[in-house]
Amino acid sequence: MGTGKERDVKYTIPREEVVIEAVMDILNEAMTIRSQTLFHRLVKAKMREMGLRRFRLSPRRLRMITAKLDNVDLLIYCREGERRSRRSMCPVCGASMIDIRNSTLYGWEVSTGKACKTCSYWTGARERIPTRYVFTLEKERYLGETMEAKG
Repeated sequence: MGTGKERDVKYTIPREEVVIEAVMDILNEAMTIRSQTLFHRLVKAKMREMGLRRFRLSPRRLRMITAKLDNVDLLIYCREGERRSRRSMCPVCGASMIDIRNSTLYGWEVSTGKACKTCSYWTGARERIPTRYVFTLEKERYLGETMEAKG
């Protein structure tokens, strides 16, 4: 009989370095992935190719790791919520957010919103709720394509 300390570990949590390697492999091939769900699926498949078998990687953790990479741009599409924004932590990457300050005509400083120090997320007086994420190595090219499609 076991003491209960010997657990049968059914999966592992991959190290951040392994996730980053898979992310860079995927983005070097595709350059732009327009969906967090697709990106998550591709990264998991790449990690299986790299030899990892039983592992867990949530879409949230993948997004948080990718948002911290300097050479990867994370574009965030949001909708405006009905509540006032009171967040102190970024919903995209988990970093702390700083106040966006503005001066009034009377010289007072007021907070007009919050911005993340790590990724491109920001919110105004009303809460902005992320709805779609685009992961890219070519931000200017991606934005140019979306502007041409609208025009």
